Amino acid sequence: MRLINKNSRRGVVNLLSDFILSKIDKKENSIIQVSDCGPFMVINGVTTSNEVLDLEKIKKEFTDWFSELIPDIEIDKLNTIDVIRYGEEVNNIENGWVKVNKDVFVDEPEPLFELSVNSEFPYGYSLNCGRLMIYYSHYIFNHIYSTIGSDEIDFYFTKKINEDEDLKIKVMSKSRLDNKSIESLILDVFDFDLTTFAEKLKDYDLFQDIVFPVKEKPYLTQDRLKDTIMF
Repeated sequence: MRLINKNSRRGVVNLLSDFILSKIDKKENSIIQVSDCGPFMVINGVTTSNEVLDLEKIKKEFTDWFSELIPDIEIDKLNTIDVIRYGEEVNNIENGWVKVNKDVFVDEPEPLFELSVNSEFPYGYSLNCGRLMIYYSHYIFNHIYSTIGSDEIDFYFTKKINEDEDLKIKVMSKSRLDNKSIESLILDVFDFDLTTFAEKLKDYDLFQDIVFPVKEKPYLTQDRLKDTIMF
């Protein structure tokens, strides 16, 4: 995941997207994206929830919270356009390529110039909308990176089953081991039960991914380390 500088425009939009998300029932599937267009911010989103958010109240809470969190950046007023859609069908996101690093938060170069700055995945995405997929991928890699001798892999996360009744995962890496062996190791050790895995995160404040990126993360536990053995 990209290391987000909380003191930047990118930090503001990503924190705001997660702050708005926190006001929606966690049982709902939701995606909130905030775009800083200069004079105003566009709050776009889609959610299965039918409960309409009081964005004026949320903006006030956010400016108070943010000003206390980062006093060096003054946010007195947020001019916003609200285009959140409620009561929509939002399916679980459980398939896709994920680049996973030993260092979870990677410092990536910023664009030279942007007219607008958008919040980005997984910030603003509820757990079942791909966030659990990202966290579980890091959970897996945190167990195996020393075993496979690689600091990063590209991992295709999926819950789909092949004809042999195995998950159709894929990995691409620069490991000394071949990709099929790594895939076999993963399938032997990890059950991909995201519902149970979500219990590890029930008390985790998602803001910490941006605010405290170096603090301990519940999705980086190594409770299966004794099982990650290659012969």
